[in-house]
Amino acid sequence: MKNSLIENSLELKHSFLDTEKTLLAKAIEWAREVFKRILEQIDLLIQRHRPVSFRIAHKRSIWYRTWLGPIRVNRRQYQDRNGNYQYLLDESMGMDKYRHTTFAVKEIACRLAGEMPFRRSAEILNRTTPIDLSHQTIHRLVQTALSDSQDDADKATAWFEETGELPQSKNMQADRLMIEADGVVLPLQREQARKAEVKLGIAYEGWQKVGKDRYRTVNKTYYADVANTDRFWAGMTLKLHQRYDLEGTQYVVGGDGAAWIKEGADYFGGRYQLCQYHLNRALCHALGHDRKTLRSVQHQCSQGNFETAVAELKQEASKVQNDKSKDIRQVIRYINSNASGLKDYREDMTKHDSNLRRTGAIEGNIDKLIVRRTKNQGMSWSPRGLRRMLWLRINIREGTLTNCLCTDRSNIALVKLPAKQVNRVIDRTMKFDYAGYFSAGLPAISGPHSSRPWVQLLKSLSRIAV
Repeated sequence: MKNSLIENSLELKHSFLDTEKTLLAKAIEWAREVFKRILEQIDLLIQRHRPVSFRIAHKRSIWYRTWLGPIRVNRRQYQDRNGNYQYLLDESMGMDKYRHTTFAVKEIACRLAGEMPFRRSAEILNRTTPIDLSHQTIHRLVQTALSDSQDDADKATAWFEETGELPQSKNMQADRLMIEADGVVLPLQREQARKAEVKLGIAYEGWQKVGKDRYRTVNKTYYADVANTDRFWAGMTLKLHQRYDLEGTQYVVGGDGAAWIKEGADYFGGRYQLCQYHLNRALCHALGHDRKTLRSVQHQCSQGNFETAVAELKQEASKVQNDKSKDIRQVIRYINSNASGLKDYREDMTKHDSNLRRTGAIEGNIDKLIVRRTKNQGMSWSPRGLRRMLWLRINIREGTLTNCLCTDRSNIALVKLPAKQVNRVIDRTMKFDYAGYFSAGLPAISGPHSSRPWVQLLKSLSRIAV
């Protein structure tokens, strides 16, 4: 009896699983039919509002790739006065000429590709949705769907470098902006140069406490590129100007001591701050377990007394031998080259602000934004593909991906449809009686196991539902 109950329980679970899948398939089937009717009704609206010079040439069907799965849609082909053929419904949907993919599919595919490899993205889509895209198709979508928005940004940066003219700003106010930058080297493929450095910059207004000893940065702005120093800082400046009124803003530029980051401080006319994480790591490596000297040097550095700090390190180097002495002298060179950024910027604040913290937010951001997607699993990139992935991930983080996809100019609709008429078509089509799509039976009730206890339970549930 015990074995029989366990077996029936397992069969019941499988039956409910099959029922769940059947209901979902029926719902999607109904949704596809409704969406098809809506699109064909919109095509009728386009026929009424098309330009006078356009004549109907044919009516042909094509498979659309939608979030609901493939849908075969009949739409009209038009010919203009120059003899060119166009499908106005495709153009109104923002589809490429030979890739009939809806905006929703483009967005979800780009979001997945921004978080995981292309093959994994295709696998997740195929398993969890009716969308059937290959990893090559997803890769092509990422490259093409974001091309216009990134090209516009590149042109704006090049124009700013050439003329110094800045576009219109949102004019947000910020008394102080914290800017941090860092780089990570990634391997390239099919390029003369084997590697390239990705530069990442973040800017934020300050910190907000979110828990015990936990803070988050406020109004963070990202910028990343594979570019030389001048182009990178020009792009960063342009992006900040699009948000802020930068007149009168004070800047603190933090970094690990790289020369291109120091140039950023000069570029903004701000104060350079050496990241304490890198300084402390170097000191700990050189001094080891000598905590007394370590704390003393750290304190002298934070006060800006780098000569005193160097003197203490030289004295310590004279006491040790060989490699240890070499490590200490290397730290001395590091301190000397970053003397302008040693002093904690908070020491010079005329008014103490308890919300001010040290720089160092860039470390977590460069890992989450760049390394996790671009450096793992032996990945290598083309410069174009790498820049496109950086652009994608930044826009996902900043919540602007939808706007970037909407700037795709591959097809600009020639027909302007009245919004009221479009909404009326959608409302009328949605009221279609779809009960027939859910008139599926339960084969188990009349099947060979109809006398089993779990089938009797299904029968009683079906009678309650009726």
